[in-house]
Amino acid sequence: MKQICLLCDRMAPDGNLFCQQTDCPAEMSPTILHDGEWLGDIEIVRPIMVLRSSVLYAALQRKKKVFLKVAHPGAENRERLKRETEFLAAMQRRLQANERLPVLLAPYTNTSIRNNPFGRIVLRGHLLYFSIFAYVEGEPLRDILLKNPQLWIHHVGWIALGLASAVAFLHNKGLHHYSLSPDCVLVRFDKQQNAPRILLYDLGIACGAQELEQVWYAFCTPPAYTAPELLTGVHADYRTDVYGVGLTLYELLVGEPAFSFKLQSDAAVYRAVRRNQRLQINPREDVESVAQIALQAIAPQIEKRQLHTAVLAAQLRQQFGTPPKEQQSRWPDRPTMVIAIAALVLVGLLTALAITFSGT
Repeated sequence: MKQICLLCDRMAPDGNLFCQQTDCPAEMSPTILHDGEWLGDIEIVRPIMVLRSSVLYAALQRKKKVFLKVAHPGAENRERLKRETEFLAAMQRRLQANERLPVLLAPYTNTSIRNNPFGRIVLRGHLLYFSIFAYVEGEPLRDILLKNPQLWIHHVGWIALGLASAVAFLHNKGLHHYSLSPDCVLVRFDKQQNAPRILLYDLGIACGAQELEQVWYAFCTPPAYTAPELLTGVHADYRTDVYGVGLTLYELLVGEPAFSFKLQSDAAVYRAVRRNQRLQINPREDVESVAQIALQAIAPQIEKRQLHTAVLAAQLRQQFGTPPKEQQSRWPDRPTMVIAIAALVLVGLLTALAITFSGT
């Protein structure tokens, strides 16, 4: 297990983290599993993204590639993961799953998500809560932006459209997110259409309006992605998530976070958010109209934003159209092809043997 700082990304392989940054809460930094470690029957392949509430890993469960999400220690993180998995399990039972949300898998052998939507295991004296998702190709939007800060404008629009549509689905089911950022989105570019497909693998606070004031805790959301109204109190309003989608869209357009946060204290970032001291955008002619959509979504005054993420999605759809549908491959998947080839080889051998014996 390694220890990692959520503020400055410093990592200590021996679990003893000391950070020279005065604002770094190193003593509160969570530990993460590294390649080759085991969690029950699950082998860690690699960490994909470290969030403030959990870690997403690529892993192997009985030799099958899966996503493993492990909540950081603490009752708030544990309960958040439980709400998320219970919601996903309920949607799958009702056949209301969404292609932009994770497919939940049973955490244990010979169990179902109905009985066990999440798992628990003791590792080195720590009780860990975890969930298992079906694996899909893709990488965090944060990593994509680090490699290529200026994506093609249609890719920008389609990523934001996919995110807005995913959050609109949550809203239609009565759920609030309140922790949207490029960290909680995986993006895959399909080979045939070169169009981005998103997976919102983290559902944020994952609760309804009645629970929100009781279960919300500020640490689960990075300060640079915290809506201004959350700094003065928590109220149920879908326009708070409009701000989160808009801030991600703004970052896609600018190529950098709207509010700088690396090596800065939470208090300093909150102060910048409260004063709206964000990185200014200089829209080119080709992005001016979509920049106006983003600026409306991140208005500090909640009443000036789009009423709902569905409205934001409609605006983006009008600008960029619907992404081209993914073409399904005519070829079967690799395991099926291997079985088919093996069967053909076996049939060929049996036929050859039959011909040999019939001729003698």
